[in-house]
Parts: sequence; C-alpha cells; structure tokens
Amino acid sequence: MNASPALLLSLKSRTLLGLLMLGLALVLVLGTWHLRREMRGQAELAEGSQQLLPLLYAEPLSRALASKQVNVAQRLLETMVSRHELQSAELRGRDGLRLLSGMDALPGPDSPHSEFALRLPGEGDELGRVRVVAPELSVWGQLAKPSIQHWLLQLLALALALGLGAALLIDHLLLRPLRRMASDMERFDPSRPPSEFSWFDDGQPARAPAELRQINRAMARVHQSVDQQLQRKQREMRDLSAQVAQQARALHEAQTALDLKQRELAQLARHDTLTGLANRREFDDALRREFKRAQRQQSRLALAVLDLDHLKAYNELHGHAAGDEVLRRFARLLGERFKRDTDLVARLGGEEFGALLPGFDIGSAQNLLESLREEWRRLSLPHGASPVDEVVTVSIGLAAYSPTQPYLSPLALMQAADEALYIAKHAGRDRLSLAA
Repeated sequence: MNASPALLLSLKSRTLLGLLMLGLALVLVLGTWHLRREMRGQAELAEGSQQLLPLLYAEPLSRALASKQVNVAQRLLETMVSRHELQSAELRGRDGLRLLSGMDALPGPDSPHSEFALRLPGEGDELGRVRVVAPELSVWGQLAKPSIQHWLLQLLALALALGLGAALLIDHLLLRPLRRMASDMERFDPSRPPSEFSWFDDGQPARAPAELRQINRAMARVHQSVDQQLQRKQREMRDLSAQVAQQARALHEAQTALDLKQRELAQLARHDTLTGLANRREFDDALRREFKRAQRQQSRLALAVLDLDHLKAYNELHGHAAGDEVLRRFARLLGERFKRDTDLVARLGGEEFGALLPGFDIGSAQNLLESLREEWRRLSLPHGASPVDEVVTVSIGLAAYSPTQPYLSPLALMQAADEALYIAKHAGRDRLSLAA
C-alpha cells in the first residue's frame, strides 16, 4: 500500500519550502552585505571626488567671476556635473549672481554634498561660493547596476543548488523511512485480531532495522490492548442497548397509562361523575358559545333549568344512595329526550339540571319540556316526604333568545331561566314557568 499522498506532500513541500527560505535568507544576507560594501565604496569615492573639486575648479571659476565671464562659469559648472556625475552644482556670487547646473534640489539625507569658496590667488576677498551635491546613494539604484544583478543571480543559483542537494539528502535519510512508516500505519486496523497484525509485508521482521522491530512490538501491544478494550466496549454497548430497550418499553407503557389518565381527567373535568352528563363548567362554555352564535346568526336559543322537587327530604327519608339513583334515572331520561348533536344537558349541581336547545323558540321548547315533565311524573317514583305530592316531580324554568326577544349576555339568559324556575317552585312545583 502506498504512503499517504497528503503526508508525503506535506513533508516534501515543507522541506523544499524550508530550504528555499534558507536559500533566500542566504541570498538576502550576502546581497545586503555586498550592497552595503558597494554603497560604502561609492560614498568614499564621492567624498574623495568632492575633495578634489576645489583644487580643480576653484581658480578657473574665480577668474571667470572676476572677469565677469558668466558663460565661462556656467560651462565650468556643467563640466563639473557631467564629468564627476554630480546631482547638481550651484554657484552664488557676492553680487547676487546665481548659476545652476543639474537639479535644483536640496541634498537628501544620503547625498554627499560640500561647499567651497571662490577667491583669486593672493587675495583674501571671497568672490562667491559653490555647493555641489552628489547623487543620493540608494539600494534600488545599486540593484539597477548590471554588475550587482549578475552577482546576485550567481548567488541565487548557488543557493538553489545547495538547497536541491540538501533536499535530496534529506529525502534519502529521512523521507524514505517516513514513507515506509506511513504505509505501515495505513495498514493498521484495530478491528483485526492481534495475530493478523504485522508491520512488514514480507513477514520477516528480523531483516528490518532494530528501531522498526521495536516499534512493531510496541504497536502489537497497543493493538492487543485496543482489541481488548474494543471487545469490552462492545459488551458494554450490548448491555446498554438492552437497558435502553427495556427503559423504552417502560417509558412507552408509562406514556400510555399517562395518556389514559389524561383522557380520564379531561372527561372528569367536563362531565359529572354521578350522572355522566356534562358538568357546570362544560355547560357554561357551551352557553357562551351558542349565545354568540345566536347573536351572530340572529337565530333562536332556548335554555331550561330543571330542579327535582324536595330531593333533600327524599334523601333524608330514603338515604343518599336512593337519591343518587333518582338523579341517574332523571339524567337518563334527559339523554333520551335530547338527542340532537346540538343539544346539551348537564347537571348544574345538587338536584338542578340544565338543558341548552339551539334553534328552539320558546313555544317549541315549552312543548318538549312539558312532555318531559309529564313522562317523568308517569314513572311514579314514590317520594314519601314531599308535602305537595306522593311521587318525585320536577319544576322547570324556561327562557329563550330570539331576534324579537334578545338578551344582552349569556348570564342574562341564565338569570331569566333561574327566575322562571323560582316562580315555578313558588307556584306549587311540578310545573313549567316561562321567563317574562
């Protein structure tokens, strides 16, 4: 198996890049040293040349100024600039004369410059002064010289040759063993049994270097340890999976029981446990909902409140169990008589029940409830404690919402039915009373 290309590319590229940077650093150091030497020599040469200028040009310029030969003085300045490679030469006479050859600029920080006075031999009066500025010495100016460029190219070629030789030597001494080691590392598989593991393709580790044999023994121990840990982890994972499955089943069973309890609680929250009818909370919600619909659609809605007469006295005489049975029988009768999907009957509390009849006006609801009252009376459940009748009877209060008889709120409609029930009870019970 071949070694990892990414690994080899990384090693080779880093080695070559390091050697290249070393060569460039060598070129930079030697080149900087050579340039500094050249610039120092140029500066010394310019300084020596400027020291000769007064000896060569001071007397001719003085005689030209003394004889008012301005053209001669200008030509001498130009000759000075061209012959000695100056940046500029400026002559200022004592009478305000100014002659310039070259660039009219102040000397730079690295520009050699000097001044000398103009006097005739044997006279002490100064006729003027000459300022000379040599070209500024710069690295780029030196690099532009062919001799410097040729020397730098030779130095760079030498550095590249040394770098290539060092790269070949490093490849032979370091990279080849690393490639073999990388190839062996790629064959390492912790999932294989330790007996199948070997660093060597020919199966003869005795021919390998001692260092590789030592690495082989160490990796065999590591492989065996990894194999043992892998088997232990696999057993732990199987045990953990079994525990997770068991916990999942228990959680599912608990969730199922919880859902059942929630449904039961929801049923209890909306229904009466004794009769199975809707409770007061469900009835009030339905009343608000149906009242808003009747208002919005300008339809009819009848509301009846029913109360079993003297049931407390019945309980005292026959016991609460008998009283509960009477409540259940009356609830069954309500459920049998109000079967529409929109009808709702509920136990409002104690012996009081409610019937919500959407779509009924007060007349049709009155007929239906009178029939219900008479049917309940025909059951002839003996009372024994009623001061007005021998059987258990029911009193009913009825109110109805309609476009011609609107109520302002569900509470107003409920109060009207309660008031009608109150009238029925005080009128002798066992009767139906209509809201005014």
